[in-house]
Amino acid sequence: MDDAGFQAQIEHVRQSLEQGDHVNALAVADQLVAAVGDHPLVRAMRAEALLSSENGEEALAEARLAVELDPTSDYAHRILGLAAWRQERRTLAQESLERAIELSGGRPELLAEYAWFMATERGPRLGEAAARRAIDADAEISTAWAALGLAQYKLHHRAEAETSLRRALELNPQDLYAQGAMVMLLQDRGLDDQAEVLAEQVGKAPGTEEFVASIRDEAKRRQIARMLVERNALPEPTAEESPRRWAAWTVGLALIVTGICLFFEPGLPFMLMICVVLPLMILWYMRRVFD
Repeated sequence: MDDAGFQAQIEHVRQSLEQGDHVNALAVADQLVAAVGDHPLVRAMRAEALLSSENGEEALAEARLAVELDPTSDYAHRILGLAAWRQERRTLAQESLERAIELSGGRPELLAEYAWFMATERGPRLGEAAARRAIDADAEISTAWAALGLAQYKLHHRAEAETSLRRALELNPQDLYAQGAMVMLLQDRGLDDQAEVLAEQVGKAPGTEEFVASIRDEAKRRQIARMLVERNALPEPTAEESPRRWAAWTVGLALIVTGICLFFEPGLPFMLMICVVLPLMILWYMRRVFD
């Protein structure tokens, strides 16, 4: 394959990935691998196509190969980080994303992606710090604001989180990260109808089905709970709750009787035995009568 043909194929894969056509991207990438299998860019692009097609394990292996072929490629390290994240290899994901940022000279897009990873996987305080770093690099990237909003939400700073997430959606109304975090915030505020509407938009993206289903289930559960409260029809304690109730009564009654016994006869073994036996007998009788 001559250089012009190679560059044309590479551009074809790149455009297909940008358009979300991972099937076409993977098909062309496979052709390139057959022609120039030791080219790091080809391997990295094939790894991205595999990742987009939900083939996480093969994407991880392909990204590893791309990094081995070119350890200085920030693109290869980024794809390795994303593939490792998808496979829940969080340490490898963090190391790879940090290496990609270092090699790229701190590219804002990578900083924003890394901030979302940190807010999601490494805790809200680390996520907040990473998000502010990304915003300082470029305040016009929606994902950076989405990561900040998610971190603030997890820190229970609800008002600040809403401001950050609204800013993210102003910059990019289709930002899935911002949409997902806003859904959680709306649901937390009890605005289930708004949360479901936004979840429907999120659900149009592949791989979000489980998230959307959880939002619907939670909204349905809350709706049923409100109906029961309004109709004064709260359910009776279940069989699992009943033993806990009686155990609580037993402990409480034992403490009361023990206090009385120790007040009058603190040194009498017989009285101490009564402190244990008497509450059990009373609870046994009450359970026979009332259950």
